[in-house]
Amino acid sequence: MTTNSPAKTIPLIARNSLPKWEIRGSDFWVFIALLFSSMGFCSFLGAKIATWLIPVEPNAEPPLLVALSANIGMQLGMLIAYLVFKRFTLEQDLTPPADTRPSAPQAALIGLKWLAIAYPVMFGVNAFSRILLDSLGFEQVIQDPIKMVLEGGTALELAIMYSVIVIVAPVCEEVAFRGGIFRFLHQRMPLVASIGLSAFFFALLHANLYSFAPLMTIGVMLAFAYRESGSLISNIVFHSAFNAINLGLILLFPEIT
Repeated sequence: MTTNSPAKTIPLIARNSLPKWEIRGSDFWVFIALLFSSMGFCSFLGAKIATWLIPVEPNAEPPLLVALSANIGMQLGMLIAYLVFKRFTLEQDLTPPADTRPSAPQAALIGLKWLAIAYPVMFGVNAFSRILLDSLGFEQVIQDPIKMVLEGGTALELAIMYSVIVIVAPVCEEVAFRGGIFRFLHQRMPLVASIGLSAFFFALLHANLYSFAPLMTIGVMLAFAYRESGSLISNIVFHSAFNAINLGLILLFPEIT
């Protein structure tokens, strides 16, 4: 006589390894205020320091290094806000035991897995979004980072620019948006709402209508990667690889922008 063993089911949504960030709701809004004020102030300060060091002709376009300094300031402002908030806020950081967390290589592989899932979805969303916005009469405006890459610069400027795109931005944005905003919203809101809201803020940060839908798609996939691994290594690897691939495509095929 044979017995039927229970059928194994494959979950539609990846397992949840993300610990709850135990801070009060009022503290979370303090974090949001600190985050955006720090971004604005550090961006202004970075541009100001650059203009002190680099002579700028009156009524002339600011040098590329000034724009890069403002961008670096904004990125570092995110990281500073997060670290300051963590330092001065009483919280219970429910980090899972070490033996339940993925190793760094495992977390990196989870990030790359979600990147592979994200790319075809993002291309479809991007194509649909462009068709819709074109039909509504909107005019496409190229994102500032893409414009800077296309315009080029000195060897020093290019080195700084590429480092910001591939290293600085992935680290700072993932710490703030996934390690801060999404981690707080997760387990306090329905999953769809927490992922959607954190992805919305992430896309809004880049302030470009034509890139909004594809960037929101990437924000959703980054949230899933963080939820599965519970490690920001997954997100930083995902984000860094995504930016590096796009940078290579822009340099090799500038007409696709």
